[in-house]
Amino acid sequence: MRSSIGIARKVRQTEVDTAMQEKLNVSKTRIDHKKVKAGDIVLSTTTALVSKAIRKATRSDISHAMLCVETSSVIDATDEGVQADNIQRMSFEPGCKVFVLRLRNPMSPAQLAAVTTFLRERIGTEYSIKEAIQTVLGGGDEFSRKQFCSRLVAQAFASVGINLVDNPNFCSPADLKNSDQLYSIADVLQQVTPEDAAFLEGRHDTPQMMRAATNQVLGAARELDRGIQRFDDLHRHLVAHPEHDDHLCRVLESSGYLTLWELEKAKNPWIYDYELMAKLPSEQMEAYCQSVLTDEENGPNRFATNRGGYALFTAQYPLRFFALMLRLYNTLACLHRKRVDVATKWLESNGKLAPRIKPVLRPYTDQWVAALELWDPNQAGHTRSVIEAAGSSAVCSICGDSPAMDYRLGESDRPPYGVDTFRLCRDCFEIRTDAGQHLDVFPEESADQPSRRGS
Repeated sequence: MRSSIGIARKVRQTEVDTAMQEKLNVSKTRIDHKKVKAGDIVLSTTTALVSKAIRKATRSDISHAMLCVETSSVIDATDEGVQADNIQRMSFEPGCKVFVLRLRNPMSPAQLAAVTTFLRERIGTEYSIKEAIQTVLGGGDEFSRKQFCSRLVAQAFASVGINLVDNPNFCSPADLKNSDQLYSIADVLQQVTPEDAAFLEGRHDTPQMMRAATNQVLGAARELDRGIQRFDDLHRHLVAHPEHDDHLCRVLESSGYLTLWELEKAKNPWIYDYELMAKLPSEQMEAYCQSVLTDEENGPNRFATNRGGYALFTAQYPLRFFALMLRLYNTLACLHRKRVDVATKWLESNGKLAPRIKPVLRPYTDQWVAALELWDPNQAGHTRSVIEAAGSSAVCSICGDSPAMDYRLGESDRPPYGVDTFRLCRDCFEIRTDAGQHLDVFPEESADQPSRRGS
């Protein structure tokens, strides 16, 4: 009997706990990510004591600031340092204020790209509690490279000449809220349903895992040099101290930094497979695909940019750390290109986007040079040197010989970004095709010029 009563009590208590959790979930709110766009500032608060202290000291109803860099993705500075997060995973307790602010005079695409780059370059930077407190007390003149939330946002805008506050190095979330250059977006919050909470509970929090991996790598680097704040500093340290390469490679591999993409791919296989995507609800897919294309158009792809940087490092310094990172970003760039291509195909197939043909860049045009510099700056530098030495652009982009003709890589050999066309002399053409590359004559050339597949 006692056992039966105990079971009954547990069942009733479980029912009460479930009902209470559902009530709490419903009363929580989250940001409607479809109403937020890159460049928007998100201001928020929590019920934590530190948040209450900040609000009291600044006489405001908010205590934290973050900046949206693409659909659903924000970058902010917390006690974990400067990191990226997903606003779809964020929820706010009842009564907690949340605002989304937007510039009255929109940034140019170039400014937005520069602001986003500023933020991403500071990923991993340590949080400065001391300077955050100093801000509340009135600020100062000297400041460190460390960050806190409102400084990070204000400095990002100041980097492109947009001064939201008087002193971007010492400012509070309240100062941002009161900026006359910003206005508040209406109706950006929605309730968190039990279904929403259950869905997120059962999924990997990839942004949190990436934050942990980033801090593990940079934490190990700071044990070697306390001046290291972000990956740029780590790179400089490795160049100066190649003897630390093996140690930092072991940390990089054990942290999971190199393999987190595998979890994301396994979690969302439909992102990379049109047939899988076509089976999912069209309303959700349309919003997702549109957001992918919008983010792609907002600036240079970060995976391709980082891939180019590590290609340059690898060519200059024979360190395994750089080689591992080059391989990672080559993979990430390829996956992202697949993601963009699948989203584009879905929109075109469903009549939401007019079919578009990607232009083929003729070698040595301004667009060709810019694309090559993004993907492989080392090769771009070599090509510039070849042209300068020859005193003419009518030469092979590899060896500088003439005559030379324009070719395009076969579809299976084309990189996801960068360039797939070259100006080659006959010898360099044969070397590449004999190595297995498929090269076709540039589309605008006559069809009777040579094209062959290597053995």
